[in-house]
Amino acid sequence: MGPNAQEFLIVLAAWIIAGIASAFFFMNRNASLKRRLWPPYVIGAAILFLIFVWWFLPNEALYVAAPLLALVTFINLRVVKFCNACGATTQNLPFRPARFCAKCGAPLEQ
Repeated sequence: MGPNAQEFLIVLAAWIIAGIASAFFFMNRNASLKRRLWPPYVIGAAILFLIFVWWFLPNEALYVAAPLLALVTFINLRVVKFCNACGATTQNLPFRPARFCAKCGAPLEQ
């Protein structure tokens, strides 16, 4: 059973708010605050996406979406780093972690 119009608008608004909130991680320069907020943000976005899958696709899609989304969430939590020197958000490759900030060249916390 799909969502009614009101439920759809609530979830859509939540998704739009999450998208706007993502700008915080690229505009704010407080690395410690970003480190503290990043895990709940990524996990919350994953849960919100699973709600969309649950509502709009057959229930069998959850068997595929949930493990893939767990993997993507895990990778996002591992590859995104925040520079202490300039506060930049740096994304690196999962198997080759960045050691230095791409913006200012300062060493990144490991």
